[in-house]
Amino acid sequence: MSKKAFTLIELAVVLLVIGILAGVVLRNIGGFTASARDSRRIGDLRNVSTYLGQYLLKTGKYPTSTTWDDLEATLHDAGVLSAGSPLPRDPLAGRKYYYAYCTTSGETAPTHYVIWAYLETTVDKSPQIFKDSASGTISASQNDFGWRCTLPEGVDSVTCGSSSTFCLVQ
Repeated sequence: MSKKAFTLIELAVVLLVIGILAGVVLRNIGGFTASARDSRRIGDLRNVSTYLGQYLLKTGKYPTSTTWDDLEATLHDAGVLSAGSPLPRDPLAGRKYYYAYCTTSGETAPTHYVIWAYLETTVDKSPQIFKDSASGTISASQNDFGWRCTLPEGVDSVTCGSSSTFCLVQ
């Protein structure tokens, strides 16, 4: 009586093909998750922009915070954020969002702000998510918008609209 069965070589070839296909699928899924995190970052910044607009309506100026945590506390104190409602955080641990306040010449109170996040994807991979992003260079001494900005500690300048930086400017 003869039994029909797969040989060891046939099984090895099948496992190799399955492994290659799984690697291709997982690589492609990884790109979608990075794009999803970038979409969340942009949505988070737009929400924060709304909070900053509410703060401006209440106080007549933008906050003079220099860290994200300080900005959150300032918005809580002004009643823009309700108790227990934190500002959004970057979806990946170790990464963060940034806020800088700016003044125009002759003004002492902040009249503008810049909020930004560093994205995982680039314009070439996901151009649709860059809609409405500002572009220009911002530094403490000089920037493309004509403002004087106070940047977070450790940040010398930011290039908005670069291949991986999304900025909202008001």
